[in-house]
Amino acid sequence: MRRKLLLAALILILVASFILVRVALNPEAIRPAAETRLSAMLGQPVRIGDMAVSMFPTPAVVGTDISIGADPEQAELTLERIRIVPRLRSLISGPYTIREVALLGLSLRIVRETTGHWRFPSVVPAPGGTGDGGVTVERVRLASGRIRVFEESREGLRETSRIDDVEAEAVAAGSGLRISPLEGSIGGSAVSGEATVNPLNVQATFALQQIRGEDLRVVLGLAATEPPPFVTLSEPAGVDMSVSFDRKTGRLKGTGKLRAPGVGFYTLRLSRLEAPIATDGVKLAFNPAAFSLYGGTQRGSLTVDLSGTVARWTLDSQVSGLDVGDFLGDLAGDSHRVDGTGTATARVWGRVGDAMPAGLSGQSRVTISDGVIRGFRLLAAINRALRLAEGDSQDTRFERLSATFRFSGAAETDDLVLVAREMRVEASGRIGYDGALAMRGIAALSPERTESAIRSVRELTGLRNERGELEVPVTIGGSIERPSFGVDVRAAVGRSIKEELRRRMRNLFRRD
Repeated sequence: MRRKLLLAALILILVASFILVRVALNPEAIRPAAETRLSAMLGQPVRIGDMAVSMFPTPAVVGTDISIGADPEQAELTLERIRIVPRLRSLISGPYTIREVALLGLSLRIVRETTGHWRFPSVVPAPGGTGDGGVTVERVRLASGRIRVFEESREGLRETSRIDDVEAEAVAAGSGLRISPLEGSIGGSAVSGEATVNPLNVQATFALQQIRGEDLRVVLGLAATEPPPFVTLSEPAGVDMSVSFDRKTGRLKGTGKLRAPGVGFYTLRLSRLEAPIATDGVKLAFNPAAFSLYGGTQRGSLTVDLSGTVARWTLDSQVSGLDVGDFLGDLAGDSHRVDGTGTATARVWGRVGDAMPAGLSGQSRVTISDGVIRGFRLLAAINRALRLAEGDSQDTRFERLSATFRFSGAAETDDLVLVAREMRVEASGRIGYDGALAMRGIAALSPERTESAIRSVRELTGLRNERGELEVPVTIGGSIERPSFGVDVRAAVGRSIKEELRRRMRNLFRRD
């Protein structure tokens, strides 16, 4: 009997406690305080449409149908649910203490304006007291959150990236808060870090250790721009970043480091890319950027300018030890027509999204050593024109080929020099991006070949220069696949005769 009485008393106490908690957690009584507290935390008016008491797994008040800001249709912050878990003792003895506020489905909108300034939500929630002896919040937790990044244009806002599944905990830090740890995902790539927020600025550090190729678009979209389609990842890459947002000026700054074992740049293959990253919110710079390509090494800088309607990139590059055959094979699909070891310096630029190489501008200085141009029978064409023995070579081998190329709808040069064992060529003209050739210049035969040429055509004697080389005008047309050559022997003979006449006239005047 006594045991039954104790059990009944216990049940009565539990029921009474349950009723007491239910009464203390009266949603209509809590709603104004919760809305006031949330408005203070978020810096914007908050209205909670529905509030209900949940007793399991622990007593709490759950609010839904939440609107934030004066215009909910243009809200920078949205919230699906709020779960308020009080300390039960404070419901009876006071002061009223909230053990945890869980913000479920909080979504933040970050916008890069057309001016290059950034808009960040006014504030994120911070734990702490109200300052008037009222409600105290011990912990704020974010779950199932989302950070969305937009680019502003004349047509409106366009979402370029987002961080999903954001989980974080906020603790008071001075006049603001510290959010740590902060975890989420960008596409299928995990991101982790922390952030501090105060009335003056927002600072955040984060790391993406395994950026997969299919997630590169949304990762680069964090800069609020259309990512370049010509960049791909053949292996996962890693990025560490530290960014700071100034609330007063709307400016964003950041520094970090990029590591990428394998990168595709248009049709080219790069490896072991490492570069520091710096951004002012308008430009994104990788300087110095070092990587390996086709047996050689590159060092330079890459800058992406986000200020225009279409982003632009600029590359300053120094390359050495390059396998030219493999490089050109991937760049132009020339099936190893040109081979050798190359060095180059370049300053080139283009617009993100333009096709390459048609959209390329700038200039490059190129030198290729110990190489060959296959199927390029320039020496054979000269030999044939001068009635010399052609030989059976289908290729042009050289010790050095150098030129400065200007890129603007084609590759143009006025200082191409090719030095081979039997001839030296100086030429100018253009190489079209479709492979079309339109060049003219002078081919100077070696002294040995010159002696044979003069024996065949005596009138060429006057074209021998001070080095004993015979200079012949040549034109190069057709295409890289099927080049054609013109050797103007008649013009050469005519010029030789004129030179001989001038020589004889000078001698005649000297005798007089």
